[in-house]
Amino acid sequence: MVPPMMALDTFSLGPITVHVWGLFVSAGFAAGIALAFFRARNSGVFNPERILDLAMWILGGSLVGARFFHVFFYEPAFYFSTPLEILKFWEGGMSSFGGFLGAFFSGWWYLRRHALDLLTWADLAIFGLPAGLAIGRIGCFLTHMHPGIKSNFFLAVMMEDGPRLELGLIEAILAFGILLLFLVLGRRPHRRGFFLSLFLLVYAPARFLMDFLRATDLSMADVRYLGFTPAQYGCLLFIALGTALIWQQKGEQRRGDSAR
Repeated sequence: MVPPMMALDTFSLGPITVHVWGLFVSAGFAAGIALAFFRARNSGVFNPERILDLAMWILGGSLVGARFFHVFFYEPAFYFSTPLEILKFWEGGMSSFGGFLGAFFSGWWYLRRHALDLLTWADLAIFGLPAGLAIGRIGCFLTHMHPGIKSNFFLAVMMEDGPRLELGLIEAILAFGILLLFLVLGRRPHRRGFFLSLFLLVYAPARFLMDFLRATDLSMADVRYLGFTPAQYGCLLFIALGTALIWQQKGEQRRGDSAR
């Protein structure tokens, strides 16, 4: 069992108050960009200016998407009654799946605008995502943003009301595992869109199941629609997209083989 620990929301560096979650999310973005550069250097698609531009569009889109997904699907009554609170994103209230969707649409728009191959560049961007997600989820773990059900599992964390699973910790482990898988498989070439489809079809089913472990007996429990969290509906969308992408890739491969 993980030793008892209090939530670490902020710490001080002299006169500066540092928000732990924001610090780890920022570090995650930086790590993701660094891995995208690493992958680009080893895949023959290396354009530093384009990579940084795409990263900034993805960053902006993910922040907007994460905020508005949370507003509309997690706490709509609160934010619609106090709309100015929507702007106070630094006080918390961000959704990872909203971030994924915002990043997708902003990245897609950028790639279409500059006539860049969508699947090739999506693979570059997605290659750094597990690292960014893992580091960001460590921030969630330290702040206890996503408490799970009571459990005596060895990864449970001792909290005020007893041992509970901490979904931030579990998802960080999952993301580090996907990162390791990417690094191993990235040693040899793959078809366009390989890493995108791999992420969708590994992360989404695991995250779908993990959300059943979220606490339902606390005031901060996630909202549910017909028994599922908003993230679980996002997982179903990801699984459908990943499956469609695999079928498309297999169709392209069959057409290529028949043309030989």
